[in-house]
Amino acid sequence: MPTGTDIRPTADEPTARRGARPAPADRAVEELEGALFGVARTILRLGIPAHALRQGEHIDRSAYWMLKRLDEAGDPLRLSDLAGLLELDLSTVSRQARQLTDAGMMDRVADPDDGRACRVSVSGRGREVLGAVRDARHETLRNAMGSWAPEERQALADALARLAGDMQGQAGGAA
Repeated sequence: MPTGTDIRPTADEPTARRGARPAPADRAVEELEGALFGVARTILRLGIPAHALRQGEHIDRSAYWMLKRLDEAGDPLRLSDLAGLLELDLSTVSRQARQLTDAGMMDRVADPDDGRACRVSVSGRGREVLGAVRDARHETLRNAMGSWAPEERQALADALARLAGDMQGQAGGAA
């Protein structure tokens, strides 16, 4: 019976798994993935700035994400549609929506197409919180790129927007 050291890679195993140096294009992909992970981790660590919340208010990352996606949708959504957009279970979305509504960050209105259902939208207070988070993230990015030329900033923004669009296209539109 072979041991872990006796196992030989097959020709169809990925190069990186065999221990060989990846091709230059693959190295670029590895470096990009690592850099994007670092940026995402830093952005997520920022959380909700304390000044954005009133005394006793609380919003966690998942609730923030729900508000953000709902705001991007533009129109009020049924909870089932929001759950689909977030790729979450309806019960999870319902619980978070109730918390956000209780906190005054989300509004509920009757669904004009179905009196038994409701639609949700970001409230004025929710937009204030989203704006404060956006402003804090923009400030972090401005500080990090303070020594960059405006053309460099724009080139990065353009390249990442293209990457995001291409990735969403591959994933069937999933964000």
